[in-house]
This record gives sequence, structure tokens and C-alpha cells, in this order.
Amino acid sequence: MKSFNSFILSAILLLCSTGLSLNAQNSYSVAMGPQYSNEVFFSLSNGIVKTTPRNTWDIGFYTIPFSAGIITNDGANVMLYTYPKAALNGWDSFDTTGMSSWKPLYNNTADWEDGAFNRNELGHPDYGWGVYGTTHDVVGDSLYLIQTANGSFLKLHIVKKISTQNRYIIRYANLDGSNEHRDTLDVSPYTSKQFMAFSFANGIVDREPDAGTWDLLFTRYNAVVMDTYYPVVGVLVRGGHKTARAYPVTPDYSDWSVLDFSEDADLIGHDWKTIDINTMTWKVGDSLAYFVRTKNGPVYKVVFTGFSGSGTGTSTFTVQEVSAAAIPENNPVIARVYPNPASDFIRLELNDALQNATAMLCDLSGRIVKRQSLGSDLVQEISLNGIARGSYILHISNNLTSSAYKVIVR
Repeated sequence: MKSFNSFILSAILLLCSTGLSLNAQNSYSVAMGPQYSNEVFFSLSNGIVKTTPRNTWDIGFYTIPFSAGIITNDGANVMLYTYPKAALNGWDSFDTTGMSSWKPLYNNTADWEDGAFNRNELGHPDYGWGVYGTTHDVVGDSLYLIQTANGSFLKLHIVKKISTQNRYIIRYANLDGSNEHRDTLDVSPYTSKQFMAFSFANGIVDREPDAGTWDLLFTRYNAVVMDTYYPVVGVLVRGGHKTARAYPVTPDYSDWSVLDFSEDADLIGHDWKTIDINTMTWKVGDSLAYFVRTKNGPVYKVVFTGFSGSGTGTSTFTVQEVSAAAIPENNPVIARVYPNPASDFIRLELNDALQNATAMLCDLSGRIVKRQSLGSDLVQEISLNGIARGSYILHISNNLTSSAYKVIVR
């Protein structure tokens, strides 16, 4: 990650809900258009949020003020190279002779914030394109050659990020030095989005909906295939979410709590489909499911059912909400819960006595299966009599605090 300042996020209190209908499975079709000409932002709860043309932007700036993440639109054939012949003093003598041997820089598909411009990073205070200083600014120390979405080549210098103002200063020109620009880009109006997109031809581009409105991005990008970066079409998961892959599983599988979740943006990625060379048609594997744990709590199951290829760029899939309540990201540990797995009872050893506290055991659909008031004793038990085998979330809460624990009943 490229953030160089820590932020304290407010904890989200997630309690079980009663009477939730979470078993509905909805079918969706997302079309990126012929030759994957569009990007599609998709909400797991509301469907398609925005479809936007792919080739309208060249680079994107991660919007957190104290971040140095800059990506390229490699899905639109934007290519980035570090200029290898000189440092900043090479601007006037910029020479592309031998560029066929230059190594291109690609976005890290697993980490949104680790863009192509950051791939030469050495660790704090060096963020690839520049170095963080005592004024909190990141000062650019590299020249780049960039091929834009319209096919033109430019020389480029990310001059500075003024972190306290969330502004970038960039300098770019044609290779012969003509048509030089020095732009100041204000990222502040776009902090509700993951990235502020920029086109060298048209300036800032309103590409992305607010980050809180979408979960998946259907897009074209470069990924490592057989040790080589290759253009692929797939699905990237919004930053802050976590994803797990379940294979092989039956169609009714929904026990997300036993899976290993990852923050990798490309965990769904592109390889849920393969092409049949004999028929030149796309095949989607069966027995495969993905579970997306969203930043604000709900967990969704996603199963792909079809892919059309470049003709219409259409993906078909189902979405099912399998849990309305999950363990919060910032989950305080206020008790030791054991045994786990359990069969007859759960014992709670509280760190401190709680006043007016309640324990609620919820199944993975969010339904409360047991509720018990807790006394002031530091050690208490919850009977599991009549509780079916399976995975549950135990919430302990009062007016001041809340904590959640995964519990397995056998």
C-alpha cells in the first residue's frame, strides 16, 4: 500500500437482524460491449451502477490525501516506461531510441493503490515516482514515457504531490518538447471515489461513481498469465472489501465463515472462465463460488454462469446475500469465548464486567437463534441446547461496546 499516514476509522456496530430474507438468488447480465469497449461498475445489492467508455482516461490518482498511488488505464493500451537514460535533467534531451527494450510498468492487480507509477518503489519514503519529505509532499524524481489511450507518446514528469492540499502537479509534452503543459490537479472534490481519472487530451474525467455505491468492476486490464503480463477481461473488487474463493462446492453451499478472505482486488479476476480452443467458445467452470464480504458488513455469494467473449462482452452470474451481519473489521476483543468448536455450551470470560449486556447468537443469514442477558459476572455460560450444528456469529454488546466472534457448533 502507498498510504504514508494512518487514519483511525470509526467502528461499525453490526448486530443480528430478525426475520431477514437473505436466500433470494438474483440473476444478472453485465455487458461491456463489443471488444470490451466499456467498464461497468456493479453493486451487489442494486445491480449496474454505471457503464462508462474505457478509453476516455489515461491515468488515475488514488484519492486519499496521504497516498501516492497512481495507476494507468492499461485496459485501454496505456503503456508506461521509466525513462532509463537520465534523471530529471533528461527532460530536454529525451530520446526514445532503443525503447523496444524498455520494461513496461503495470498496475498491481491485487492492490488498487499500488499503481504502475509505484512499481519502482523502495519503501517509505520512496514511492516509485517520488520521495516523501518533511513537508509531507511527495517530490517526483523520475521521468516517464507514456503511450496514451489515443496512441500518442508523451514524456511525463509527476512533479509533486502537495499532500496537505491533495493536489498533484504534473508536467507533460510531446517527445520533441512541443505542446508542453504543467497542470495542477485538485483531487479533493473526488475523495468519495477511489480514483480521480485524468486524460492528457481532455483533462479530468468523470469516470467513476462514488465508492460507496459499487462493489465490482467489470473491466479489461493486464494480469500475469504464465509469468507474463497479458490483457485479460475480468472482475476487480472494490477496495476495502474482502473476497474468498470456494471450490469445489455444491450449488447450495453458503458457509462463508470457514473460508479464507483476502483483500486482493483481483481474487475473482479473469480465470473463472476458460476458452475452448476446439470450439473457440468460452466455458465457465462449475462447482465454483466467490464470497464477497463488503466493507459495511453483508456477505454475498457470486456464481458465474456464462461469458460471451468479445462480441458483446457479456458476463452472466447470480448474486445471493448470505449474511447480513459479519464480524466488524475493527472488532474489539472484550471476552475469551471457548470451547470453539462447541457442542453443549459456550463459556465467556469477560475482560471487564459489563452492565446491561446481551449476547446474541446469529446464524449466517443474520437470524437470531438465541438471545441471553448477561449478568455482571466475569465468567458466564450460554447453553447450546437445541442449536443445530453449523457456523454462527456471537455478538456481545451493551450501550457502550460491541464485539463479535465466529462460533462453530458441533
